[in-house]
Amino acid sequence: MANLPAMEWSDRGLVLAKGIFREYDVWLRVLFREHGVLTVLAFGGLHSRRRFVGCLDLLNLLECRVKVKGNYHYLTEALLLKGPGTLRSIPSRQGLAMNLVKLVDGLSVPQDLAGETLRLLEEGLELLSREYVSQTLPLFFRLRLMAILGYAPDFLHCCLCRKDLVGKSFFCVEEGGPMCEDCRSRFGGARRTGAFLEPSTLKLMQFVRGENPLSWPQWMGDTFSPFPNPEQRRAASQCIDGILAYHVGLAWEKGRFVRT
Repeated sequence: MANLPAMEWSDRGLVLAKGIFREYDVWLRVLFREHGVLTVLAFGGLHSRRRFVGCLDLLNLLECRVKVKGNYHYLTEALLLKGPGTLRSIPSRQGLAMNLVKLVDGLSVPQDLAGETLRLLEEGLELLSREYVSQTLPLFFRLRLMAILGYAPDFLHCCLCRKDLVGKSFFCVEEGGPMCEDCRSRFGGARRTGAFLEPSTLKLMQFVRGENPLSWPQWMGDTFSPFPNPEQRRAASQCIDGILAYHVGLAWEKGRFVRT
């Protein structure tokens, strides 16, 4: 078989995962703005100061030059644009950051949505570096990313008859959205899974699905405590994680997202 010609391109990307092969070489999973999620090989990546300047670390935002030959992508040069800042020094924040990153890495992000997904991830990491960050942020990140990929429901209308929702409503995971009382009485059988959501929670979810992270504090305030009570937070989590598992096929288990 004849050797395939090499091609090169430059793109901005964020490092999602990193590993070492052979003695001095590195592989990276990178979310590129124009090329999507790719694995790139950096020969000599552990020691090269001229081409990589010690920037091949998790959560770094890079300007990359990549050579493509056959099915392989080779990182020939990388420039650090932005690091994770305070996230590296706070273990709890690192855990939240990796939750976001592993979700993006676990999903099949279409190339045409890579730029929007990269912006979402950049803003999520920026919000994590602020003082009022909470454990709720990864939940909202999942909802917003599902909206970008076309999976998130409309929280203000019945998913079956499309009527405006009034009062507390049952969110049905199998149907992928909230149901009005009439539809729940007719079609919400005993085997349906989900939870009841308050009107304020439905409005909050509708806001989050349409806005990126740096806009969320406008709704939630600096305390980042958007739910009226812990029960509603658990209900919202059950519904969003239910959609992710049932309709997207991903579930968070033992520190990573796995296929269901």
